[in-house]
Amino acid sequence: MINLESQDINNHKIEELEKVEELKNIFPEAFEDGKLNIEKFKKLLFDIKDEKTEHYSFNWSGKQDCYKIIKQKSNATLKLDDDKTILDGDNVFIEGDNLEVLKLLQTSYHKKIKMIYIDPPYNKDKDFVYSDTWGDTITNYLIQTDQLREEGYTSTKTSSSGRRHTNWLNMIYPRLWLSRNLLKDDGVIFVSIDDDEVHNLRKVMDEIYGEENFVASFLWKKKSTTSNTKGTEVSPQMDYNLCYRKTDKAKIKQRVKEKENREYPYNDSEGNYRITVIEKKDSGSYKRNTMKYPILGYKPRDGKRWQIGEKTAKELELKNRFYYDGEKIIQKIYDFEDEDTFSAQPNILPDVGSTDSAAQFLNDELFGVSELFDNPKPVNLIKHFLNLATNENDIILDFFAGSGTTAHAVMQQNIEDNGNRKYILVQLPETTEENSEAYKAGYKKISDITKARIKKVIEKLDYKDGFKSYKLDSSNFQVFKELKKRPNDSFEDIMKMLKMSVFTENILTQGAKHIDIVYEVALKNGFSLSAKNEEIKTPKYSFIRLYEERREFCFCFDKEIQTDIQEFIPEGAKLICFDKALSDSTKLNLRENIDLETL
Repeated sequence: MINLESQDINNHKIEELEKVEELKNIFPEAFEDGKLNIEKFKKLLFDIKDEKTEHYSFNWSGKQDCYKIIKQKSNATLKLDDDKTILDGDNVFIEGDNLEVLKLLQTSYHKKIKMIYIDPPYNKDKDFVYSDTWGDTITNYLIQTDQLREEGYTSTKTSSSGRRHTNWLNMIYPRLWLSRNLLKDDGVIFVSIDDDEVHNLRKVMDEIYGEENFVASFLWKKKSTTSNTKGTEVSPQMDYNLCYRKTDKAKIKQRVKEKENREYPYNDSEGNYRITVIEKKDSGSYKRNTMKYPILGYKPRDGKRWQIGEKTAKELELKNRFYYDGEKIIQKIYDFEDEDTFSAQPNILPDVGSTDSAAQFLNDELFGVSELFDNPKPVNLIKHFLNLATNENDIILDFFAGSGTTAHAVMQQNIEDNGNRKYILVQLPETTEENSEAYKAGYKKISDITKARIKKVIEKLDYKDGFKSYKLDSSNFQVFKELKKRPNDSFEDIMKMLKMSVFTENILTQGAKHIDIVYEVALKNGFSLSAKNEEIKTPKYSFIRLYEERREFCFCFDKEIQTDIQEFIPEGAKLICFDKALSDSTKLNLRENIDLETL
């Protein structure tokens, strides 16, 4: 029987552990100060409570439940959107809870994503929509933090702010943990955050990715002016963008000064050249006596040192690449010898747009609706990260999509460098306020704005590639509903019971569509969400063919199938059909000749 379940995170980690020696790359969160914490490692694999912690660790109320949430399989699926106005393409937009979606992506996108960018809730009371789902009740929080006992409160002051941080940590931790599995070994993640949670986010990221994989905290100037507020003495103008790499294979591109953009205003018998002074200030960390050797008989001037090493200088001196101008040594650099120069990226981003410029573009220019979306990220900010971390054919994931800036940035960047990057966006169907401009304009959910923006950008840029749109929904297979009713029964036992029915359709939920079954099965068996499908009809059978690269599944939902169906199955393709549609002899004969799996 073909696999119908989502990835078993626990077993998957153990299987990886058996294949590779670098345990730290698989379980970086189990390492502290570079050493494996055995107790934490056991807790990741098994449900073990740590009664006493004497070593350094980062804990909060509900952290153990985060591990349970991570290991719990998802019984949901993704169903194709019926919106006929969407231009089909290889990109993906998903409306749904990103925790469930991340679980569903574990098989198909394991180590496929080059860059993740997310802009999660900043933990303001007005925008933290996840607290009811994953946060503790006040009573539970007080009990777990030993502030409430049978005889009453142990503290006269309850820690409401602690509960607020707990809610946020319980939300973000499993999502970041699951998303790391999707990154390629040379992948990176950028997370935007403000002052409220940057300290906690840094600790969470250190635990999940490993401290040694911290790359930078990019400071983005989000506002050009200060706020006229009475409640604070400081007006925040910067947001943080924490960057971590998956492993040391990941690289952040250096800044390049290309040779082609330089001028060579001088010439002699050897050709055109430019000149440069090779002295550098000799102070602080740059004070090095080994860089004060003679060139053409002259040493650096007082307080100076050479910028190049002695061996290189001697080679250049033999080639007559230096001259003395009466004051200092000058180096000649000929165009035929010149090379591109590289320098490290700065972590301050003052010129990539602001929330004001982003809002003006989104609300006024793109949608024509004032105050449609608050504080969107500017396209140039995400483009900057794309330039730092991606190449032309990479996949970019954003599972807090918001207004859809990431999709916009990917499309814009592809146009500018002729790239073929793909995006996957996930957005919760969070309702807009009834008195908001968004609601009045017909956008009842934030995800409606996200999807609409992608469409508008495609039209505005005349972009050639569209996207597939999905919605998170309950499974098309009845077994998952039965599991909830009978938690003590196994998946296999319930499937046997359902197949004993004379009705083939009993294994499906009421109203299940064939195309949705196709994508549910495909996603849980390694196909990407951008896989193509087509309907094929023969005089006797009907198929839905799903294919990408060298993989191909042929789904046949006919109620009766005979051995002649193999004539229509391409070599190397897998046939998937109802178990009830085959007699025992037909099933045996088909399995001798083609790849067959049954539902």
